[in-house]
Amino acid sequence: MKKILLVLVPLIAVIGWLSWPSASEKEELLVAPAAVTWEGASPTLTMTDAEEIFKKAFWRRPASDDEILHAERYEWSYEDGLLRWQWFLVVNASPGLIKYLRDDNAFGLVPASGKVGVGDAPAWFHFDPEEVNTLQAPLGGMCLFFSKSSNALYATASGRGFTKGAPEPTPALQGAQAPGRIPNTPPPRPK
Repeated sequence: MKKILLVLVPLIAVIGWLSWPSASEKEELLVAPAAVTWEGASPTLTMTDAEEIFKKAFWRRPASDDEILHAERYEWSYEDGLLRWQWFLVVNASPGLIKYLRDDNAFGLVPASGKVGVGDAPAWFHFDPEEVNTLQAPLGGMCLFFSKSSNALYATASGRGFTKGAPEPTPALQGAQAPGRIPNTPPPRPK
């Protein structure tokens, strides 16, 4: 029994020491990142033109009483085109915008069942989930978070770009036709 304890105690101590985070790792955990930490590849393009992002997001121009506080759109492209996109907006919404998005339900959104997670969001896209009413697309994609106590609107959407289609089929060879079911010559005749 003493031999097992002599082996087991140092083994547990070494495993504990190796799994304990170092001082530099503890500092990394305490410091909030200033920019988005991407789970996958970083975007190839980041747009910050607030009015342009608003127009692409809501299919209309902002009204004079819509105050855009933050806006960013990210795009991931490859050599032949757009692979995927994602945008984030924070707006002090006008009554007209709230009516268009929530009451008229311009995008056919449904109330979210439960809390909706938003991954890869900028640091400024932060709100208390208990203090918002959430509408989302039935199959994901767009989410709108309306503040219960103010006109603040947090909005995000993501989607895929255009993917390459199948390659063009190779053209058929021109020339002699391949033999079909009927032979080109008549059958032999017995004599």
